[in-house]
Amino acid sequence: MANRARQLHAIYLTSGSQEPEKWAHLVRDYASHSSLREAALVYARDLPRRTHHQPLLPVLLKAAASRAEHGLGRSLHAEALKSAFAGDLLVGTTLVSMYCKCGALADARRAFDETPYRNVVTHNALLAGYAAAGDMDSALVLFGGMRSWTPVTWATLIRGFAERVDMVEARRWFDATPPGMRTVVTWTVVVHGYVSAGDMEAAREVFDRMPVRNAFVWSSMVTGYFKAGDVEAAQDVFDRIPRRNLVNWNTLISGYAQIGCSEKVLQAFHLMLEERIKPDEFTMASVLSACAQLGSLEQGKKVHEFINQKHIRKNHFVTNGLIDMYAKCGDLAYAREIFDSMRWKNTECWNTMISALASHGRSEEALHLFFMMECSEQKPNVITLVAVLGACTHGGFVDEGLRIFNKFKVYGVEAGVEHYGCLIDLLGRAGKLKEAYDIVKSIPEEPNEVIWGSLLGACNVHGDAEMSRLVSDEIHRLHSARTSSNDAEYIMLSNIMAASERWEQAEQLRGKMARHGIEKTPGCSSLELGIPECQVYARSRQ
Repeated sequence: MANRARQLHAIYLTSGSQEPEKWAHLVRDYASHSSLREAALVYARDLPRRTHHQPLLPVLLKAAASRAEHGLGRSLHAEALKSAFAGDLLVGTTLVSMYCKCGALADARRAFDETPYRNVVTHNALLAGYAAAGDMDSALVLFGGMRSWTPVTWATLIRGFAERVDMVEARRWFDATPPGMRTVVTWTVVVHGYVSAGDMEAAREVFDRMPVRNAFVWSSMVTGYFKAGDVEAAQDVFDRIPRRNLVNWNTLISGYAQIGCSEKVLQAFHLMLEERIKPDEFTMASVLSACAQLGSLEQGKKVHEFINQKHIRKNHFVTNGLIDMYAKCGDLAYAREIFDSMRWKNTECWNTMISALASHGRSEEALHLFFMMECSEQKPNVITLVAVLGACTHGGFVDEGLRIFNKFKVYGVEAGVEHYGCLIDLLGRAGKLKEAYDIVKSIPEEPNEVIWGSLLGACNVHGDAEMSRLVSDEIHRLHSARTSSNDAEYIMLSNIMAASERWEQAEQLRGKMARHGIEKTPGCSSLELGIPECQVYARSRQ
């Protein structure tokens, strides 16, 4: 569509068209397809002078605001001043809103003050800017100076406090809202604020009092319960939704996917299809994640086929989900084929493919891909560096691992415990125990049992009794320094001692665990049997 607009533009210029309606339509066409600079050029340079410009300025300003094009917005503001339209109420209000959405509050305030005619909508636009920036002091001053308020005014003020996680003030202003000004949006803002703050009890209290509920507030409650770990309450709220839409279903499906209930994801997806709700790319990303967690290549292929049949847009969420699914289900070649076919890859896509190669023992390929990423527009992040250091560890690429670790500042990444853990493991496996010990002692944060345990295991593998003694002393010192230990720490220490063949210490810790009533939860793995129509999972306890 944008190409069509360019063709028309060329025709109008060549023919010297002076029909204002055509040029005005061209401006709108460019703006609607995010070709904002071309739209601005037509407006400022090519639009016949006799055309009434004013109705087009708000269109362009709104488009600039949607893309946070601050520079373009200022240029349009200058055009408005030259054409004397800046004093128009609609143009002035849109200027204020544009600057607020671009995060330029000083410019927004200036435009507000320079607008000779202001109404409640103009005030609401600036109020929204202050609220979004968290400047609630300025928001309250503006609110207090308004001659009248609308439901939007109250909802905006309350949202500002809620987004700042100041639910005491948000609730105070909600309670002060005149009954006639409390719309479903006002109620929803308070509920969502409590959900974001993790206070599901307060969220439920307000939710239950709501006279009318919209789709968003239902989804907000479902999300909140999933985050709180109350799966039954999340499902119960979902089941009560009178008319479920795509957003509601996506909330349920993604909630189950995020907590690893993969079978529930697939069940919900099938129920969604039975209700004739058409899934979108966000639905499919969650469903692909479930297939990946299950290791179900058969299911994953069916989902991929469904995506193609229904012409669901393959954005980066979907494409990344496909790469992850095929890799985790064992078809690494096809995962790489999808990755290579992508015209533009974001950081998450690079991370997924590098991690997949590393986890499949293809360390050299993972490193090569990492070097390709270094040359691309996308730069490595925390996750990338964990994956590539893991690849170096399993491939024995000590020099490359050290080179990458020493370039963290170049990447703009601060090394975390997980990165140090990978480096210690790399050096430990290579027998460079003294270097590993020195690095552990230099870690800014106090090393945890996992790092010391990794080094202790390496000491035993390489038969370095002296270094083994030093590391053991550090582990005991770390454990003794703590006034209390939780179940996970006891289990971790026990595992460390057992892995390093310190059976006596491991047995002592196991006895201590038994006296405190601590039990290790058995691991659980799933295996999909070859029955395509009836999924059967054999579970084995480890």
